[in-house]
Amino acid sequence: MKTFNSTLWTLLLGVVLTFSACSSDDDNDPSQATQTNPTPTAPSDANAVLAAVLSFSDLPSSVPSVPGLGGIAIDVASGSFFNGAVGSALVNVGEVKLNSKALTIPSGNAYINNPIDFSYSLVPGQTNTWEVAGGSGFDAFSHVTAKRMPSQVKFASSVAASFSKGSDLTLSIEAMTSNTDNILWVVSDGSTTLTKESKTTSVTFSASELGGLRATSTGLVQAASYNTEEKSFGGKKIYFINESVHTKVVEIN
Repeated sequence: MKTFNSTLWTLLLGVVLTFSACSSDDDNDPSQATQTNPTPTAPSDANAVLAAVLSFSDLPSSVPSVPGLGGIAIDVASGSFFNGAVGSALVNVGEVKLNSKALTIPSGNAYINNPIDFSYSLVPGQTNTWEVAGGSGFDAFSHVTAKRMPSQVKFASSVAASFSKGSDLTLSIEAMTSNTDNILWVVSDGSTTLTKESKTTSVTFSASELGGLRATSTGLVQAASYNTEEKSFGGKKIYFINESVHTKVVEIN
């Protein structure tokens, strides 16, 4: 259960990104420290994708330790409604809510969680309720996901804060999460991203796969446990994602 209020989470997230972006002379573009949560590719015939993500991030080693705080946990929500299949233009479908809280539309008809509120009542083992007002060819609907949020995925202690791209890299999690269809594994230098999909407790990225990454002190490794389901409303196929993701900021040498 999250015990910190959204204002504190906002402040801490800003601290993480600021320290990550400024921790090395070879990284002077703050955008390279921006975290995105990996999600599975939606089926080509999906007309909309709604994602609920429990996102946990370790504090970078450059950030001063805070007693009792091992990382940052936030709720992330997003919604994409297309005028055709996935990848076509986004459309506005009126108000969209996750667990009774409205998402926002900062630009381009892409729905995201309120940027100053990181609590959307996402709890491991529980279902989520989505409400869509309707519009642009989409009927209004309310849906309680049949599948439940995965338990929190967490990297094992063997996942170090730095690695050499000249050697194989093995990423491991402490245990297989519950309510999981599959796990996405990610290594990124901020511009190039490598992914594997495997429902196992560890995967290995070979030195040849890692060779294209750049050296950086603000790289990321991620493990994302997820499940998916599809429902149709008014002839539109809606794709629902529940996900738990763990992110570590790492140095790539």
